[in-house]
Amino acid sequence: MRLFVAVNPDEHFSKQLATQLDAWRQQLRVAWSRPQAWHFTLMFLGEWPAERIPALREALLTEAAAHTRFTVTCGEVGAFPNLRAPRVLFLHAESGGRLEALADGVCQRVAATWPEGPQDRKGFRAHLTFARIKRPLPRAQRGLVAQIQFAPWQPFTVEVLRLVSSELRPDGARHVDIARLPLA
Repeated sequence: MRLFVAVNPDEHFSKQLATQLDAWRQQLRVAWSRPQAWHFTLMFLGEWPAERIPALREALLTEAAAHTRFTVTCGEVGAFPNLRAPRVLFLHAESGGRLEALADGVCQRVAATWPEGPQDRKGFRAHLTFARIKRPLPRAQRGLVAQIQFAPWQPFTVEVLRLVSSELRPDGARHVDIARLPLA
């Protein structure tokens, strides 16, 4: 089962982002992420066999209980690899280090559960992907990407850690919660 661990923005934030993206949807020809798919990936786990999931769930439950609820504020637009040649558009996130601490704890718990597992070992970068760019943009469109700005965001509270199954489909990934683990 293809898995990742994530937290989600709340419904108010998602509505605000969707509304602000409306102004850009007409101007940019990119693959816009669906609001129900918006999340902050703390760790991509890759393919895990079903028999390992109960131990993983327990480890993540312990990690979630070690963290109190906290707020996240989104900021400027960023891009991977960069704004001059974007492939992924995202919002930077700030949590006073709390997202980073949660991601670090998740990584440690996952490693203890299956040290030789297929999980991604790259460092965590707090961001929310809102669009993907499959083909290089024409020059005029690249200039627009660098101009994307949003009104200030209201902070939202992270209350739940999610263990998510991700099924890749031609129309986009389908995400299903395997477990929702409340923070303390």
